[in-house]
Amino acid sequence: MRKNSLLYLLGMLLLPLGLKAQCEIKNNNFQEGEVLLYDMYFKYGILYTKAGSSSLSINNSMYNGKNVYQATLIGRSSGFAKSIISVSDTINAYMTKDIVPLAYTKDAHEGKDHTIERATYTYHPDGKVSVRNINNRNGKLRYDTLHVANSCMYDVLSILYYARTLDYDNMVKGDKATVSFFAGRRKVTMDIEHHGIENMKANDGREYNCIKLVMMMNADAFADKDEAMKVFITNDLNRIPVRIDSKLKIGSTRVILKEYKGQRN
Repeated sequence: MRKNSLLYLLGMLLLPLGLKAQCEIKNNNFQEGEVLLYDMYFKYGILYTKAGSSSLSINNSMYNGKNVYQATLIGRSSGFAKSIISVSDTINAYMTKDIVPLAYTKDAHEGKDHTIERATYTYHPDGKVSVRNINNRNGKLRYDTLHVANSCMYDVLSILYYARTLDYDNMVKGDKATVSFFAGRRKVTMDIEHHGIENMKANDGREYNCIKLVMMMNADAFADKDEAMKVFITNDLNRIPVRIDSKLKIGSTRVILKEYKGQRN
């Protein structure tokens, strides 16, 4: 009986690891030390205006005693855009070396508002994944939300790294990958759709052959889809995002690559 009890306990301890393993991805596309620098633009009306700069980097870090990846996105407004609204945002995503999301943080200074958001992932023995997301603005709690999904779930930053690891060699225009995704209070199904190959000019003066991805959010299987992002990644093993277009409640943003270093391939 004691032996059976020990086996049962061992099984319960290993179950979450097995479930996390279902989300594991072999990564051949990026590594610690990669840094991507971008010019940032804002569109309100019909024209894009230079609004600042941003960076996307990935480094080794520690999370709950484990060696993990820490991806960091930093955005800063400048010039005329800063005179309209000052923006200073830092977003972090913690992932295993197999690109399994573990935690997400956001520290955003936008105008007079300061928002702090903290999300943690839990992998359950019954096959579900849950994310507790706590958001405070100007020292007051806005929401404390629990998102639950039956499969792997991603946030606004880890989804970019997940998208870079897809097997595009065996995908053609029209193919897609579908995952669960959360942003703030909202949890949706996201389709990462392959929209073909395009040449894209970056701000380093070079033109890159890119895979065009359109990320579509769908809160209901029968509802119309909403476009969240367009991402143009290099059509090579590095899968570097050359341009990212994102929609906002008012207007939209665009970042264009201007410098990179530390590539894996």
